[in-house]
Amino acid sequence: MENNCLKDKILQLVALCGGIACCGKKIVVTGHDMPDCDSIISAVMMRELLSRLGVETEVKFATQPDGVTERICRELGVLAGVKFDGFGEQDKLVLVDHHVTFYKNEVVACVDHHTTPPEPNFELNLVQKASSCGRIIYDMALAAGVSDDWMEKMAIYSVYLDTQSCLAPKFEKSDIPWLKEGIGRLGLDEKDLVEKGFCLNSLDESAEVLAMYAYKRYELGSKSGASTCIQIDPVESGWNEKIDEIFNFLKGKMLSDGTRLWVFIVNKPSKVQSDLYFIRESGIETVALDRLASRSRDVVPHMKSL
Repeated sequence: MENNCLKDKILQLVALCGGIACCGKKIVVTGHDMPDCDSIISAVMMRELLSRLGVETEVKFATQPDGVTERICRELGVLAGVKFDGFGEQDKLVLVDHHVTFYKNEVVACVDHHTTPPEPNFELNLVQKASSCGRIIYDMALAAGVSDDWMEKMAIYSVYLDTQSCLAPKFEKSDIPWLKEGIGRLGLDEKDLVEKGFCLNSLDESAEVLAMYAYKRYELGSKSGASTCIQIDPVESGWNEKIDEIFNFLKGKMLSDGTRLWVFIVNKPSKVQSDLYFIRESGIETVALDRLASRSRDVVPHMKSL
């Protein structure tokens, strides 16, 4: 999106949020349920962006992050002031990193890099393809003239964390020159970026915990589907036993929740491969990919036919 268009969006967002704040209402920035690193980083970046433009907000989530996400975000120092205990009845929401919410609070705006249907219909909508939502918010800060090294650092980390270190299909290759220049100028540790970006899960965690990482649900009328996703080191031992435990857990959860299709994604970032397990009442179908999976490409089309 052109700089002038972004600047117009920011001015609209500030005016919208400022008007609500003047009426004594609370503006809350939030990411999607079971937030990943990009969702949390984007929410904190948006809070900072609006603060620099004179609008104070809070960051709240309705659910807790998983253990890997919490550890990485703590290391990055972005959890200060972030709450994970839900919303107040009067909270007005600004969505980041998603544009569909299952909560009753009024949504005033959304900023997202997921372009999958449905299209948002809030007072202000900014949805465009990008490597991460943090990248979009950084561009907004640049357009508003309030960016700094911290904003750029968070944007760079958000890209690595949301694209399995720039290996996922959704990574925008046009970001390569910006990343390379920024990493050098800011003195960032590229090895640390890559290691964090892989977001590797430990097989020491229980099957129940591993089965629910990066949970997303999909609804088509009265029918529902779900997907979860983990990242593993393919040489780690004990995987075959763990996957059977995960399947048993998910089959039980599907039965209790009435879920028709569950797609369990196993990414292997070091090999740039993924295995997808399509779990239905009738059985389990396995699809092996010689690339990292993309939910918009590999999961969402199947959910449309629930």
